[in-house]
Amino acid sequence: MVRISFMVAHEQVNSRDLLKDVALMEENGLERCWSSDHYMPWWHTGASGGATWPWLGAALARTDDIQVGTSVTAPILRYNPAIVAQVFATLDSMFPGRTFLTVGTGESLNEVPTGNPWPPYPERLGRLKEAMHIIKRLGSEDWVDFEGTYYTMKKSNLYTKPETKIPLYVAALGSQSAELAGSEGDGLVTNELNPNLIKERLLPAFERGARQAGKDPDSMLKAVLMPASYDEDRQKALEAIGYWKGAAIKAFFDVNYPDPRDIEENGQAVGNDTLEKTMLVISSAEEGIKKLQKYADLGFTDIILVNSSPDRARFIELVAGQIAPAFEGAAGEPVTTTEA
Repeated sequence: MVRISFMVAHEQVNSRDLLKDVALMEENGLERCWSSDHYMPWWHTGASGGATWPWLGAALARTDDIQVGTSVTAPILRYNPAIVAQVFATLDSMFPGRTFLTVGTGESLNEVPTGNPWPPYPERLGRLKEAMHIIKRLGSEDWVDFEGTYYTMKKSNLYTKPETKIPLYVAALGSQSAELAGSEGDGLVTNELNPNLIKERLLPAFERGARQAGKDPDSMLKAVLMPASYDEDRQKALEAIGYWKGAAIKAFFDVNYPDPRDIEENGQAVGNDTLEKTMLVISSAEEGIKKLQKYADLGFTDIILVNSSPDRARFIELVAGQIAPAFEGAAGEPVTTTEA
């Protein structure tokens, strides 16, 4: 089975409307809602900038069963890992078993504008490793002492602990973070959409890390995340997903380039043909099923769609009613399709 779900993008849509979206997801039987966790957006014009953590609590309170968590929280600079642990422990204590946390090495557009330096990748990866150890220990132990290269904890204790084990996933674009996802996380989340890179680099690294840690990688979450837009009028679908042109330039995930205005200016070079090739732009359920099948064939357990449609509600209903049911068999199985 491959589970299809949505990510809500606080960079693009205001928080009130995203609450309506998550309620609609649950009404239509979707199991999970992923949430971005940004300080600054990937685009300047028409952007939003809601804080994710209060929204998570509101979304969980507004719904009954759907799981709601982040993709991606970076617990390395603007967020102290102990505070991340406290926030998600509190969410799980109020809504047991309904939240999850995805962590990553961050982007400069979130860290630099909040007054932090932008360290090279090896330091960010080292910070992430330490942060994950702290988050896990605070969730399960009392009076934690930790002395690392980047963080120090002295007699740190969460008086409100999680009721359940909160799934901890790791976002990865490269092999080192993918291996970390396997060894220290409960699963992998990637927005790398190149099937060759996924097959040759990311998934082998993830599996290697899992096996070295004594885990079965086949039993762990493997999720791919992609901007998506649906409209019967293809031009409208393309215009709506154009917001993500800046994020289509992968270098911005690593280099120090923190101003959304500059990212937007550079993103103008990304044409509609690139959007068609690198993102999910569809005009029917049949087209969506066909395009997503290659990721099911790669072995992903979850496909996460960033809903950037002109009419987000129609896309949610289309996915829940026609696209998701086509993937309810085993991963990689051929699917039958119906016209939208």
